[in-house]
Amino acid sequence: MGQGSSHEGDTRYSRQDKRGCDIVLYRRHVGGALEWHWALTFTWDDGYKETYEANKKDCDLRMDWYEGKPDSGYDWKELGRYRGNDCSPDEVTCAAEGLPCVDRAYDVLYSNCQDFAKALARHFGVKLPPGNLMCTIS
Repeated sequence: MGQGSSHEGDTRYSRQDKRGCDIVLYRRHVGGALEWHWALTFTWDDGYKETYEANKKDCDLRMDWYEGKPDSGYDWKELGRYRGNDCSPDEVTCAAEGLPCVDRAYDVLYSNCQDFAKALARHFGVKLPPGNLMCTIS
């Protein structure tokens, strides 16, 4: 799945150590006028960051994660910063891999990157705004 690496530069924490964490919601425009892609960046109190997102791959919704903020090759906008429950990077990765929407058939309305982001944030005590295409249509 993800390509994360060891926590370089700061040996006080391992991927298993729980600590305070902010969850930042990012979005970027994709495709048509109503389409937005969401990603979550978990920023631990020691400054370590990991980004989690889900994409359509082979007709399924697949999770990926990487160290740092979202890819700077895109025009990402920060939509909100939230304080999550104390957690470890390993806990976030396990939670993301275990979400019901992961590895299921992708559906632009009901199983997409926004559903993934909302479910992952909720797992760590944060409720994100609706923001999906169904809310835009309604």
